[in-house]
Amino acid sequence: MKTVFSKTNLSAFLLLMILLPAFTSCKKDKKPTLRGEIVGEWELKSFTVDGVELKGSIVLASKMEFEAYSGSNGDFEWVVNYADGTSETASGDYTLDEEDAEVELENNDGERIKFDVEIDGDDMELSGILDGERYELKAERD
Repeated sequence: MKTVFSKTNLSAFLLLMILLPAFTSCKKDKKPTLRGEIVGEWELKSFTVDGVELKGSIVLASKMEFEAYSGSNGDFEWVVNYADGTSETASGDYTLDEEDAEVELENNDGERIKFDVEIDGDDMELSGILDGERYELKAERD
């Protein structure tokens, strides 16, 4: 009887050891979405207009902040500090087109800017046409 009991316990133990990893496996990692990746503060490292770098000469510093979506859009704020001591702040709503990897910023005055957006970890690149000029912005998560 003792032998049968030991074999049953051993079999149950082995079965448990085989099945245990299935119950404790990690849930599948979800691919991050653009909507989640853009949230946060970003410091612009490069600010070019038609291929001319403005960061360091005309633009001293610039930061963007994107808040998480609430409903059909999110809030943004973009601050630009110029070399002449002035600064400019734009704020409003942003929407993302995940499929085309585009972000559209609409400030509180109703003006809209659309950028192609690419995010790789803590690096973000925005590019688009504004008033006939090509803007390319490179930012790092702050």
